Amino acid sequence: MNRGELRLADGENLLWQCSPRLVPAVVKNRKLLVALFVLWLSVTGWFVVFGDVTGAVVSIAVGSVAALVARQRQNAIELVEYFVTDRRIVVHTDEEGKFEERVYPMAELPEAVLRQHPDGTGTITFAGAEDRRLRRVVHFDRYAERDLVLRAIDHAQKVYEHVRRARDSAGGASAE
Repeated sequence: MNRGELRLADGENLLWQCSPRLVPAVVKNRKLLVALFVLWLSVTGWFVVFGDVTGAVVSIAVGSVAALVARQRQNAIELVEYFVTDRRIVVHTDEEGKFEERVYPMAELPEAVLRQHPDGTGTITFAGAEDRRLRRVVHFDRYAERDLVLRAIDHAQKVYEHVRRARDSAGGASAE
């Protein structure tokens, strides 16, 4: 199966499909990033002017690593695709050439929770997912099963309604 493809079972209907829409950090935090860039450029320039080669190299390396990490995070998010059908939610990821498909049957999902964002997108989590995620971060349990979170999606209210109706008709699990 390829990115953007989902095989539907007989009688299954695709209700919605998309990838997260993330506003690049450059747009969201333009003033802060310009200030940090000017500061980084000044520090690097100061090291060069005063002949501190080691300081200049370290400054350039730190700036380069920060830029690469930011770009890799954006790339990783761009390689996610969500599918909502009347029977399940499917998440495709394609990281480092490794395609993964996670399937969440509607009947097994807890209550959906919608959070709207100022940029016009929204995030849909499922009851208790945020608490479990915080516990995993505290206990560093990276091997625990991933909770379903639809991040930064356009038309979040409409998708939320699709999920709620499909979950209700599938006899979704009650909230924990």
